[in-house]
Amino acid sequence: MKQKLERLLREAKSLGASDSAIISSKAILVKDDLAALCNGSHPCPNYGLAASCPPTVEGPVEFRKWQMQSDYSITVKIELPASVMFSDSRKGVMQLLHEIVAAVEQKAIEMGFGKSQAFAGGSCKELFCSDQENCCVVTENTPCRHMESARPSMSGFGIDVSRLMISSGWSALKAKDTALSDKDAASWVAGLILLA
Repeated sequence: MKQKLERLLREAKSLGASDSAIISSKAILVKDDLAALCNGSHPCPNYGLAASCPPTVEGPVEFRKWQMQSDYSITVKIELPASVMFSDSRKGVMQLLHEIVAAVEQKAIEMGFGKSQAFAGGSCKELFCSDQENCCVVTENTPCRHMESARPSMSGFGIDVSRLMISSGWSALKAKDTALSDKDAASWVAGLILLA
């Protein structure tokens, strides 16, 4: 088991993750109120537009069921300067995050973790299909145009990403918009592969 997990860590790093970690799946904190923010008093502009976001995703209740069937998870992060996070280059970084977790998910399935599922950040519609009027899964009930790369957003499942970072042994501190003048300000994006 240890060798398989370490292979998945190496896979994530070889694909472009700054770091990856093995955590207990029980350490993933899921909060209903975090998922509710997607359509809260200040709704996400991507709400209802993609198969990877609410209300299309199963949400915290279903994630907790998957979590009960999983002993280990792999977390990944990509570190980047705050100036990139708050620029047009952010889209490319978020696409890479989705591609990394999707590839690690596929590798985990090949290694015998047949029910593994990957999660990332950001709306797949915004990242992969911004040139399309609609998400074909949502509006036409047809297969995803980018099923090999696009993964559900952690937000829609209520995953506490800051707590996920801490459980992985990483800092959860993130640069804020006000730190843009600081050339050394750092930020990160994170993803998760639930192994089962």
